[in-house]
Amino acid sequence: MMKRFFMMLWRLFVSWNVGLLVAVVTFFLFNYQFFLSFLSGTAAMVITSMYMKRRAHRIVAGHLLKEEKEYIRSQLAEARKKWKRIRRTRFNVRSLVMWQKISRIATTVEKMIRAVEQYPHKFRVAQSFFINELDLAVTIIEKYVYLVNQPVRNEEMKEALWKTERLLDELVKSAEQRLLELLSDDVFDLNVETKLLEQSLEQQKQSATMEWGKEKEYETVR
Repeated sequence: MMKRFFMMLWRLFVSWNVGLLVAVVTFFLFNYQFFLSFLSGTAAMVITSMYMKRRAHRIVAGHLLKEEKEYIRSQLAEARKKWKRIRRTRFNVRSLVMWQKISRIATTVEKMIRAVEQYPHKFRVAQSFFINELDLAVTIIEKYVYLVNQPVRNEEMKEALWKTERLLDELVKSAEQRLLELLSDDVFDLNVETKLLEQSLEQQKQSATMEWGKEKEYETVR
């Protein structure tokens, strides 16, 4: 955690200085156009930060052994197969509530797969879900759909279907919580970068107000 925090501070320090340098250069090159220099500096800061962030993720992913990368790819391939099976079951469900519930699970699983594909080093966060919960989810959902479409039901079947519906609610919460854990680093970075940008915008506004005041004072004296 501390290492990631210091890496983020370094990224912000570099991107801030690059943005400031671009803003100053633009300000003098384009005849003291403050708004243009502000936009150019902000754009340079954001682009630099994004580039350094992506590069940092590639470096971290590059630390994985070849066997680890192969294992992660194989697990993601299996997870994608299970995700497709879950997605297909929706079309055999008559209940709108259950269709929405299964769709929510499928969407969350897809987001988790894409997050790990982009950042393989985060696989450990979702590993237990992909290996255990997702496998059980596929089995339970397929059996539920099979039973719910049968023309006959007894009390035992009704009880089993009711329990499955309640269990899927818990599965939705579990999947979404795991997705939030996968995205926690990005949320943390965004919060810090947002605060930094707010401070930058406030400083630019203050600078603009001071420049306008000086120009007005100069015009009054002249």
